[in-house]
Amino acid sequence: MRHLRARGSGPVIAAWALAAGVLFAGSAATAADFSISGTVTYEGESLKRYPLRMDADPNCAAMYEGKRVLSRDSLVGDDGAVENVFVYLREAPEGAAGDTPEEAVRLEQRGCLYTPRIIGVRVQQDIEIVNDDPTLHNVRALAKANRPFNIGQPARGTRIKSFRAPEKPIQVKCDVHPWMSAYVFVLEHSFHSTTGSDGKYRIDALPAGSYELVFWHEKLGEQTVEVEVTADVEGLNLTFEGE
Repeated sequence: MRHLRARGSGPVIAAWALAAGVLFAGSAATAADFSISGTVTYEGESLKRYPLRMDADPNCAAMYEGKRVLSRDSLVGDDGAVENVFVYLREAPEGAAGDTPEEAVRLEQRGCLYTPRIIGVRVQQDIEIVNDDPTLHNVRALAKANRPFNIGQPARGTRIKSFRAPEKPIQVKCDVHPWMSAYVFVLEHSFHSTTGSDGKYRIDALPAGSYELVFWHEKLGEQTVEVEVTADVEGLNLTFEGE
């Protein structure tokens, strides 16, 4: 399939999926049986990754046995696949948002890193923040629409937090280990996906309709695509282009 191309350092773009060669496949389905899927890639000069100062905390350094650990804000595979792109609908389909899930979303402090790096939660949905490390961390949420917080996180400890208003995104940091960072997208719906190491995403359970699909990456920026869903949308790929 042909890719939509977006300059990572440029302004937000919009393009009709049909014009980009997106394949609409599948037979008739019920009102919420459709999906959007594709792959996000990067083309351009290699994105720089830098060594993390794990030796600043002997407990962190010991977990890696002297191995060098590189920053995780620009993970691009040899084939150009981009990891940790958050893909979501700008607005939920009318009447399709559903109830807030009772199950908490887990955010771990593990290996002196936040894992996963990006999470999506619903308004008022619990976030279970777990310290799996044998060392002290803290959790500082740089919220603006919500009340920010900064709480201690003892070794092997757990905290439960939630946010009352939509906000995209909220950076979460650890002041004890300043290289530790994660992002929380607080949404009014659950139509979102985060790309893995293969660059792939998939959003399910969509009714037919017109949507604005947002692709967000902490270094490459944000791009949008307008897509008309009348069946499963396969191969809605996007390429961020560097300088």
